[in-house]
Amino acid sequence: MTKKEITREIIGNVLIPMGFVSGENINSCWFIKKFKNSKGETSRLVVEFYTRGWDKRLFMVINSYSGRCSSYGIQDIVPDSSDNGFPCATLKEYKLAIEAYADILKQYGRDFFKKISKPPLDNDYFREEDDFKLFKEHDLLAQKFLTEHQLDLSQMKAEDAIQIIKNIILEKQGESFEHCRNTILELSAFYGRVLGNSHKCRWVMHNCRTHFTCTLNFYSKSGPSLSLHKDISMAWKDGVDKLDSLIIDSL
Repeated sequence: MTKKEITREIIGNVLIPMGFVSGENINSCWFIKKFKNSKGETSRLVVEFYTRGWDKRLFMVINSYSGRCSSYGIQDIVPDSSDNGFPCATLKEYKLAIEAYADILKQYGRDFFKKISKPPLDNDYFREEDDFKLFKEHDLLAQKFLTEHQLDLSQMKAEDAIQIIKNIILEKQGESFEHCRNTILELSAFYGRVLGNSHKCRWVMHNCRTHFTCTLNFYSKSGPSLSLHKDISMAWKDGVDKLDSLIIDSL
């Protein structure tokens, strides 16, 4: 058996009954559980393994996405432990290491997964559902914003659009994120439309394994990948000065 087959069989026997499914590429495999958290938001748990090359030791990492992304090691799962990994220089050692991690998951996994699946108490973050909304409905969101504010894009430059965004964000800073969420999505779609008038770009959804996220990508290799809604939300939290970094004149 290969290392990937060993992992898929031994860890799969523990995690698949808990609702995980396996995924793999040419070199490795991992286990994902997709669920709705207590707020009804799409969430995921991901269990995967990596080898530290210089001393040939195997480590397990658990990534949680439930409102926010967090990563955990053995020291977070097993009381009074440290994450030193297990030797894996040979196939026999690798199997023993995987069996050790399987035993840990059997003993602690279910309770630990329940603990880390809880979403934050506050709501000042974007959910995966928001990223899909921006990706699928960016034209509608942009048009709604343009109509409500009676804006004409024909002569609008990036600097003009950023100033409009700054003004609206400054007005909204006293409100809760929950009340600003849709406005920020509309501002993101609006600015994406402005940039699209002068640059070849498109909205893209990225599979980050723990979650999906939406960015505006440029066809030019020198162009950035912009998480506009996250940049604008940071301006809502921390101040609008950094929004100038989103101004793109030429690529």
